[in-house]
Amino acid sequence: MQFKSILIAAAALAGSALAEASTSSLQATLTSTTQIDVPSSCSFKNGYTATAQSDLDSLEDCDAIDGDLYITGDIGTAAIANVRAVYGDLVVYNATGLTSFSADTINTITGEFRMSGLTTLDTLSMGGLTSVGAINWVTLPALTDTGLTSVTECNAILISDTQLASLDGINPTNVETYNVNNNQFLLKIKSDIESVSNSLTVAYNGQGADVAFDQLQWANNITFYSISAISMANLTSVNHSIGFFESNVEDLTFKGLTKVGGDLTMSNNDELTSVDFDQLESVGGGFVVTNNSKLQSVDNFDDLKSVTGAVLITGDLANVSLPSLKSVRGAFSLESDGAADCTPFDELHDSGNIQGEYLCKAAASSSSKSGSSGSGKSTSGGKGGDSTATGSKSSAGDGAAVYSIEYTSVFGAVAALLFALC
Repeated sequence: MQFKSILIAAAALAGSALAEASTSSLQATLTSTTQIDVPSSCSFKNGYTATAQSDLDSLEDCDAIDGDLYITGDIGTAAIANVRAVYGDLVVYNATGLTSFSADTINTITGEFRMSGLTTLDTLSMGGLTSVGAINWVTLPALTDTGLTSVTECNAILISDTQLASLDGINPTNVETYNVNNNQFLLKIKSDIESVSNSLTVAYNGQGADVAFDQLQWANNITFYSISAISMANLTSVNHSIGFFESNVEDLTFKGLTKVGGDLTMSNNDELTSVDFDQLESVGGGFVVTNNSKLQSVDNFDDLKSVTGAVLITGDLANVSLPSLKSVRGAFSLESDGAADCTPFDELHDSGNIQGEYLCKAAASSSSKSGSSGSGKSTSGGKGGDSTATGSKSSAGDGAAVYSIEYTSVFGAVAALLFALC
């Protein structure tokens, strides 16, 4: 049986589930928001739609707007004057002839600032904006500059399919979701975000984007695709899962990370030569290192004591060393074309500390064996089975639809399949 082919399929399965989700308005609690009295003439229970500049000019006597504001239709340029706050969403969509949009007096949007399907928009000016519930920008292929100066409060960020070369002006400290994907000119992504309570996703931006989140201390889920470098100097904890896929990154160094509550995955990174997680103590889901063609050692995991899910390791590995490992509640599968030593893992298995199915094969190992522990049933069990890594990938269209990718822990199922087919 070809174990490697099943492991490749497992990695694909972990990133394949798509579920459509609506982008409901995020009415954020923004500490810097100053409540402005809104007269009835500026209050729109059912929203206000502008299809011409004259519709926007009629709002110039409003210091604030209560309700959602929509800009769409056959409009070439759009400008909002005097309005300081929008208590609702600001949505600019399907205005395919719109080339510029300005609203420099607006400092607060309590809901979403959504722009979508604006294929000719090349100029945006929102220099006064500091607080916004969510930034949701999708399919803006001509936009080269954010037009923002200092957004310091924002609950969620989704930026996809733009020509942006930087994310200047977007500087929140804490977010629920951060998703930047498919921006081909975005070569560097640097953020001072300190926490991400839902998911952090960076995927398929400029060829080999260089990513730095050096102020980030903790996140719920982290997912990276197609990056060339990553720096997260202060990351100490990931509540659920963290994964690195299909990237040209040469090293993954996380000196301060002590806990991963779900899965830790490094898969299909062709330039990866070094990994260093020397303070990591526990992985609550699966521990996966597969198909990293230049990686020869998995050895800087000196403090790793427990893996709640399965351990899956493949490659041309001369050294696999987990000296502090005491417990694997799921399956264990190590296949190396190099001279990795199976002896310490055989001992861990023989002592009953690997609870699931066991396989260790290495080209020149002093020991190579397979077997089972306990009942012989492979398990990823425990808390690891509940772990997920969630991100989002946007789709073109009317801009209202956003697709979220959920990476669900599949190691129990994979381990069962792996050994059932032997």
